[in-house]
Amino acid sequence: MFKKKNLTAKETEKMTVRFSDFSSWEDISDSKRKSTDTKECYNFVINRGDLEAGYGFKQLALPNSTTDLTDYSFEVDATEVFGIWMAPIYDSYSGQDKYYVFYLDEGKNVYFFNIFSSDKFMYDEDVQFNEIPYAAPFRINGIDTLLFSSPSDQTVGLSTSGPQVYNNIPKFLSGCWHKNYFFLVTTGDQNGLVYSTETIANWNDNNKFDVEIPEVRGGLKAVISFHDDLFIFRDYGIIKLSLYGSGETKFDLQNVYYSASYIYPSSIAKIGDYIMFATQDGVYSFDGSNVKKVELPFEKLLNSTRNTSVAAACFENKYFLACKIDFDDGEELGVESGSFENNAIIVYDLENKACTLMRGIDVRQFCVINTPYLQKLCAIFRGDKKAKVGELTCDGSFFGTQLKKVWRSPRTDFGFAGKLKRMMSVSVKPHTVCEIVIETEEGESISISCKDSETTQRFLVNALSKSFVISIISQSAGSIACPEFEIKVVS
Repeated sequence: MFKKKNLTAKETEKMTVRFSDFSSWEDISDSKRKSTDTKECYNFVINRGDLEAGYGFKQLALPNSTTDLTDYSFEVDATEVFGIWMAPIYDSYSGQDKYYVFYLDEGKNVYFFNIFSSDKFMYDEDVQFNEIPYAAPFRINGIDTLLFSSPSDQTVGLSTSGPQVYNNIPKFLSGCWHKNYFFLVTTGDQNGLVYSTETIANWNDNNKFDVEIPEVRGGLKAVISFHDDLFIFRDYGIIKLSLYGSGETKFDLQNVYYSASYIYPSSIAKIGDYIMFATQDGVYSFDGSNVKKVELPFEKLLNSTRNTSVAAACFENKYFLACKIDFDDGEELGVESGSFENNAIIVYDLENKACTLMRGIDVRQFCVINTPYLQKLCAIFRGDKKAKVGELTCDGSFFGTQLKKVWRSPRTDFGFAGKLKRMMSVSVKPHTVCEIVIETEEGESISISCKDSETTQRFLVNALSKSFVISIISQSAGSIACPEFEIKVVS
């Protein structure tokens, strides 16, 4: 963000322009931009007017017990991780809640380990799937169970009693517990909604509940228990299911949202008082009654025609959406030098409505580790980190390698349209190694290398142009505070 300082109507020939705030980011054409706008920013975060290294990932580290939370790095036993889930399971033998991470290896075999065990032993229950399954937690006859299912696999449950195939539970895409019922969205061309009461023995054909909606809004994709109701996401809409009557055995269905664009099922995530989701035309929040579009400053960059592999999670009041973005700048960062499904992560802060953009990482799936003792956002990846489980960091690096960080201004004339200006100098106090690039209207470029310093550095520029583009580039950790540019209007 640019801020004019010491500029009056009588003094128009010389001025100092200070980047006092980088946070204003508007998705508008260059002709309508002000010099106070940000045009492009990725792998940086804005903090109190400074640019700082953004989010990143490192090798997942977990403690050995619930009493000593010192983290120890470890690796899963896989050459590629295709799925990851976390589930709390009550151990009736020890009388304690235990917390497990389940993952799917290159052979589609399920392994799991106790988060707080000292050896992180990888349990193999000899359960193999044909494709990446969906998972849903359930209690079967009082036993905590994580159910797995896919269109080509039977429903399998994993618990302290070992694996079990449930032929009477249909294959499903999504499932959740809501009040006294367990709801599943079944697979197939004519997929539907079925539910079971508390014990598995009560699950039979008489329990099937068909959602009959006269409007064609696509198939059912996900169910989420939210506040006091159950919400059913379809390809192009949301249905609210309310329970009422004696014992809450009657159902009331109501269409609460119609979407003109396809809703990505893997983008749906619940956080606090909202359900977040993405469609082909943007990101939305849903409070149970109203759907509101999130105003993303880089919305036009989203490639809506190829976003078929999005992944999402909510963590620390932020919505993380891994997706594919067409930056259209000729650069290739990280996974962009090869084949990839996702190359960006949108981070939307629900508290301050700020947006952050990560670039160069291909996230396959997120997983939130949520226990009374620790909380972490984890992810698995495609590409050369396909065998890793990572955890979110705030140091701007990806498994030890700093991500390239870019902030770029729009083309700006500093409020003096059509007049020739000379950029005399730039002063900056970078607490990291960075590069400031100044581009003129004629296509000339001046690059200034800044060292990590606690004091202000001043560099002579002497660039002549009617307008300029300013870029700040870094591949290091640290922050960059408020550069100042000395400008003189020549004619």
